[in-house]
Amino acid sequence: MNVLRTVTFKLRMGDRDRVTLAETMRAYTKAFSESAKWGFENKSWNKVDNHHATYKLVRLSIPDLPSSLVQGARDCACEALKACKCRSLPERRPLAAMRYNQRVVTVNLVHGIATIASIKGRIKATFFIPQNYRDYLTWKIKSSTISYDRRSDTFYLHVSLEHDDPQPITEFKVLGIDRGIVNIAVCSDNTFYNSKKVKNTRAKYAHLQKELQSKGTKSAKRKLKRLAGKERRFVTDVNHCISKQIVNSDYTVFALEDLSKIRVQKRRGKQFNHKLNNWSFYQLEQFIRYKAEAIEKHTLLVDARYTSQKCSECGHIYKGNRNGSSFRCRKCGFELHADLNASRNIAQAGISCLSRLPCQPAQCSPV
Repeated sequence: MNVLRTVTFKLRMGDRDRVTLAETMRAYTKAFSESAKWGFENKSWNKVDNHHATYKLVRLSIPDLPSSLVQGARDCACEALKACKCRSLPERRPLAAMRYNQRVVTVNLVHGIATIASIKGRIKATFFIPQNYRDYLTWKIKSSTISYDRRSDTFYLHVSLEHDDPQPITEFKVLGIDRGIVNIAVCSDNTFYNSKKVKNTRAKYAHLQKELQSKGTKSAKRKLKRLAGKERRFVTDVNHCISKQIVNSDYTVFALEDLSKIRVQKRRGKQFNHKLNNWSFYQLEQFIRYKAEAIEKHTLLVDARYTSQKCSECGHIYKGNRNGSSFRCRKCGFELHADLNASRNIAQAGISCLSRLPCQPAQCSPV
């Protein structure tokens, strides 16, 4: 299975080219509307039928729009019609994103240059390549999309890249990862990722939000929006850093609990519910999954039941084994940090689920 990624670049170009690209977006929207109108009236999202019915008319009404962009707008309109089952007429903002294929945009990731087709010929734009994007320079470009951010008056280039399968892994080493509210992640190799920094930041923003909400002014509401974005970006950055450290370890299989139904369990009060709703466990799982996929490592979800109550040494399950952050088995007397004990149980469960992997391991070992 090939690995797909999308990277985003901020385009730099002259004022005249910026105006031309904006006019191209408006023409693209007009072509979209023509195709969507025909499909809605005829209750069809078939691309071939739409092409035969609308292509010549669109080319006559918008002669400067390149034919490839006309076809791209038609495809987007048909996909929008299919999504709504032709029950409503799809609408599109004048400066909404445009889809480009390889023929109408040329992207040079090595030198940071892009030539883009428009209603007035080719536009040359440059972009800066961050250091963390250098790994994608050898990947194959599949398609591109250009979007416009009205607030910052900036055009962005989104490039979809594909990479062939890396060398398959022959030795499978399983790492159990226990996600929690107190500790963001605890790994079965005795690695702890504490949430103290996240808690302090959330508390700071909660205090500011309380003060601003009590004022109720327009400026206070604008400040609240900015604070919400800052807090979200901070938590996302923390999850990115943790997932990167985990995936870049020596382990090839990452076992996680299936927490899809964690929010529908019995509640334990308002304060606990607030912590549970602010727990970004799924985002961390997504980051680990896609980062592992890029280097041909694997992620497994295991049954979350009894991982905190089971002794990782003798297998005895009893609710009273755990008391807060400490774990002591009532049968064999084994003592360990409760989250670390749970991560070892998850690692053992991951080994039993290795048969679900697309390729069977020659040998495997837990930690």
